[in-house]
Amino acid sequence: MNSEFKVSAREFRPQKFSEVISQEFATRTLKNAIKNNKIAHAYLFCGPRGTGKTTLARIFAKAMNCSNQSDGEPCNKCDSCIEITSGGHPDVFELDAASNRGIDDVRAIQDAAKFYPIKGKFKFFIIDEVHMLTIQAFNALLKILEEPPAYLIFILATTNPEKIPQTITSRCQRFLLSRFKINEIISKLKDVAKQRKIKIDDESLFEIAKLGDGALRDALGIFDMVISFSETEIKIKDLKEFLNLPDKEIYFKITEFVKSNDTLELLNLFNSLVDKGFDLQTFYNGITEHLRNILIIKSTGNEDLLNETDVIKSEYKKHSESFTAEEILRLLNLLFESEQKFKYSFNQKIFMESLLQEMVKLNSETVNFDKLITELNEFKKKTLNPEITDIDEIVKKVTPKKDILIEKLKDLFDIEEHIN
Repeated sequence: MNSEFKVSAREFRPQKFSEVISQEFATRTLKNAIKNNKIAHAYLFCGPRGTGKTTLARIFAKAMNCSNQSDGEPCNKCDSCIEITSGGHPDVFELDAASNRGIDDVRAIQDAAKFYPIKGKFKFFIIDEVHMLTIQAFNALLKILEEPPAYLIFILATTNPEKIPQTITSRCQRFLLSRFKINEIISKLKDVAKQRKIKIDDESLFEIAKLGDGALRDALGIFDMVISFSETEIKIKDLKEFLNLPDKEIYFKITEFVKSNDTLELLNLFNSLVDKGFDLQTFYNGITEHLRNILIIKSTGNEDLLNETDVIKSEYKKHSESFTAEEILRLLNLLFESEQKFKYSFNQKIFMESLLQEMVKLNSETVNFDKLITELNEFKKKTLNPEITDIDEIVKKVTPKKDILIEKLKDLFDIEEHIN
């Protein structure tokens, strides 16, 4: 057993701009600023969690203080680079504003900022989750940003830039870091697996990357959990068992039962998942994404917009033929409207059962207008027969909610006398 094991997110953290994936705009701009000696005194790195904000800040600090810097890149060999990498450089300070958010914490920064760098050319203050600072702390920070000494550089990182006062953001160069694409995460996972000497199939790579939800750090965290379970080889069967993930086929069955109004089979399937211990929030999110995929295929026909394997994409293309876009939109709206209620429900199982039944009911009440036009045209022909006296049966064939169509029927056909 290796007692010096490091989690993959730390072990394989990029140490140079060239190793950073996906954030080309930010890395190129920062490298050019270093090469051309056009350095701002404050930067704001914005983006979702796990997109490399702190990593990029550390690389920038290394490059600026590196004694053997080349083409804007740190050497990662000099004392300064090594100390910043290990977190022990006396001129690079990191503050987590989520837990150190008060005015006293910023005053400590003010005091430290008064002194010249000890080893490097620049003194860096990296403040993570800066939006968590109090108003008083922001006001204190503003005083430093207004007239900073030439050796001082601030890097502010945040997942919520809209919560930062305009007086702060206006004094920073702003970079928006994007989520990682699935293929980028897969490529990184393959590299890590190779270095860890772990065998992993393509389906497992895709599933882990997808679960990362655009955050490379999250995907690497899931990877580490799975290798603790699977040791030297990761198979999709083991992955789903360990993470307790339902097969994609489950969601296809869900919508099949909704479409066929088969409430009994739908509830039987749901309860079998509950008995197996599947997480209900994951299940809720899975249904929502499943309906979104059907809608995308139905509306655009573009399979590339789906974060799925080629086999699953083909399945969606076939499955979408059973639905209209209007049907899927109504089901999605129901899920969106119920999301918060589900999240805070005292009994999520009962709530989900009720919601599934509501989906069946909603689908059964959806008007299929293509079918309606056909039925109405047939009815129009039959009205030449004096024995036909009403249209109740035809209306019932189209939808259980007869009153939805009454006004439409009156407009299309002169048949008011046939309607009770």
